[in-house]
Amino acid sequence: MRPRPLPVLVAALVLSSCGSSGPSGLTAGLSTRTHLAPAAHPPARLHPLRAQGVPVGLSQRVAAAGTTLVVTVTKVIDPLRGSGAKVPAGMRPIAVLVSVRNAGPGSYDSSFTSDFTLLFPGGHAMPVFARAGVCMTQVQDFMNELGAGVARTGCIAYLVPTAETPTTVRLAPDGGTAGHAVSWSLA
Repeated sequence: MRPRPLPVLVAALVLSSCGSSGPSGLTAGLSTRTHLAPAAHPPARLHPLRAQGVPVGLSQRVAAAGTTLVVTVTKVIDPLRGSGAKVPAGMRPIAVLVSVRNAGPGSYDSSFTSDFTLLFPGGHAMPVFARAGVCMTQVQDFMNELGAGVARTGCIAYLVPTAETPTTVRLAPDGGTAGHAVSWSLA
């Protein structure tokens, strides 16, 4: 058998580990779904140091695999109180409230943990399990099994370093494989 070049081995290792856990190994109460189909266009890249996108409260349409989503980041709660989330020292919980409607024609099935990102100047926030309160993590993710014409609201709890100020909420449907992204500015 002929030895494989290092980039091929690295790519195989990365692909074989897809879907094994959520961001940074956080999976408790959160569902993830990994899509391995190649994106038609590379996902939009946002610079994390600057706020980008439309203001919170405005709706945006974004293409997803076989359908179109109409999404609104309705509110950001900073800090999130009464969530029962395990918050390590030096971190604070923040909530992002979202409204999503599948405008069709197809259905949509993904996960907020792979689709939404909360950015701050030092990087991106990690989703956290919220046991109680306005942003309580539900058993079924609000982005799962979203049929054409169906509208849902949901809340995503994140952990952000205390010294950081979030700048942007980004949505990249289908875990970023759809090749489209929209964002909301928190500035």
